[in-house]
Amino acid sequence: MKTLKATPENLAKIKALKQVQENQWEDSCTHDTLEKALVGVSLYSDANSGWYNPVAAKIKGIEGLFVINEDGGLNFESRIIEVQGEGFKIQHLTMDGYNAFEKNFEQALF
Repeated sequence: MKTLKATPENLAKIKALKQVQENQWEDSCTHDTLEKALVGVSLYSDANSGWYNPVAAKIKGIEGLFVINEDGGLNFESRIIEVQGEGFKIQHLTMDGYNAFEKNFEQALF
C-alpha cells in the first residue's frame, strides 16, 4: 500500500467517490493475487505505461482498493475487492456511477 498524494484533484476524486452507491459498480474479472488485479486495472486505464508497477491505496470510508496512477493521481474508474476464497475481484463504475462521480467531482473541485 502507498499513501495517495493530497492534491486538490485527488481530494475531489475521493469526495466524489464517497457519493457513488454500491450498486453503481459492476463486476469484471477475478485474479488470484492482488498484484495481478493491480496490473489488470492499470492496463485497463490509458493513464499508465506498460512498464508501470502499480500500487494500491485504501481510502477511508470506501470499500476496496484503488490504483495510484503513474503520475500520482487516483484511478477512480475501477476498484479491487478481496473476496475470501475467490481472490481479488475488479469492479468498474457503471454509467450511472460515472454520472454520479462526475456531478460530485465538479462540485468538489470548484
